[in-house]
Amino acid sequence: MSADAPLTLDCLACGACCRTGRDGCILVPAEDLARWKSLGREDLVAQLQPGHFGEAAFATRDDGACVHLGTEASANACAIYEVRGTTCRDFERGSAQCHEFRRDAGLE
Repeated sequence: MSADAPLTLDCLACGACCRTGRDGCILVPAEDLARWKSLGREDLVAQLQPGHFGEAAFATRDDGACVHLGTEASANACAIYEVRGTTCRDFERGSAQCHEFRRDAGLE
């Protein structure tokens, strides 16, 4: 790849945004709590922890990864992808924050 070629990002080969290493970072707004409850997904609500700014957040494992990161098919896939939270749905691949997480993970 030349220096001018754009970096092609594959989320399933990365997962850095789901491995922040910091508790309380992947926020879950109240709308997600209501949506999950209406879907009968109390299991997701039970796996939350206190997050920044007084909001709930996805719990993290000892390695700093979101508890929902990883499936049988891929270590970087989201186990709750179809019902994932707003923060995750709105996260943009290739955004400044994406590159920040990738740099923190030593991928850039």
